[in-house]
Amino acid sequence: MLPVCVCVALMGCQTRESAQTPLARIDDQTLTLEKVRAEFGSARNVSSAQLHEYVSRWINNEILYREAVRRGLDKKQTIASRLEEIHRQLVINALLEEEIYGEKTLESTPQEISQYYNAHQKEFVLPQDVALLSFVLFRDRDVANAFRTTIAQGALWNATLRQVLADPRQSRFVSLHVDSAYYTESTLLPVELWRVAAAAIPKEPSFPVKMKDGYYIVLVWKYAAQGQVGDLKYAEKEIRGRLTMERRQRLMDSLMENLRAKHSVEILVNSTGSDSTSIKPME
Repeated sequence: MLPVCVCVALMGCQTRESAQTPLARIDDQTLTLEKVRAEFGSARNVSSAQLHEYVSRWINNEILYREAVRRGLDKKQTIASRLEEIHRQLVINALLEEEIYGEKTLESTPQEISQYYNAHQKEFVLPQDVALLSFVLFRDRDVANAFRTTIAQGALWNATLRQVLADPRQSRFVSLHVDSAYYTESTLLPVELWRVAAAAIPKEPSFPVKMKDGYYIVLVWKYAAQGQVGDLKYAEKEIRGRLTMERRQRLMDSLMENLRAKHSVEILVNSTGSDSTSIKPME
């Protein structure tokens, strides 16, 4: 039955939009395509191999679970205690997700980022050389030369690239293009491009750099050497992460302070040293 269901899943053939598509059945329990899709997420496609693996795992788990219940293992106190603790932790996580870890805590304004950068510039000293650059990979040398000449004559990089990509006769020669990205010697590939970037005059396009996959035109916007302070744009991602952590810590502190005020809290043990064996009830 599984191959038929797999075909149904991949082709999206359903008689009615609201119908449940069965994939496997054990006794009175049925696994449906809709349940599998919900597990993977609606934005993610499920391959035939993934579907087959999921169904096999579901069948195995159902068989094992039913055997464990038959033996009465679900009634053991240790299981009940673990279920209670898992339930408590899931509920706590739901509260923290709602109050602390939601999308709203990720938001930082440009002003906040700029203020943090200005106050912590010494923390963004570069451990290695960094280049902000754009490049285009062409499959044809003449097309690469024409693009380079246009930029060298004063045309804007982005506008010229858009024109090339909009022209079917030229765009078919473009294999790859990257705009305004930061690279180091270890992250820029092919490795030969770093030598070009390190020797380039900022804002001047390179001559076509021949590689096995085509001809590169490289333009370096900025180049910062090791020991210099990285610019704001380079540090922005890290700053956003730091601001998010600080914001969440403040929210956590505020939440705990407010919640403690609603309860009577007593600490009934007294620590007399660093060794946990010295902890004893308070008199």
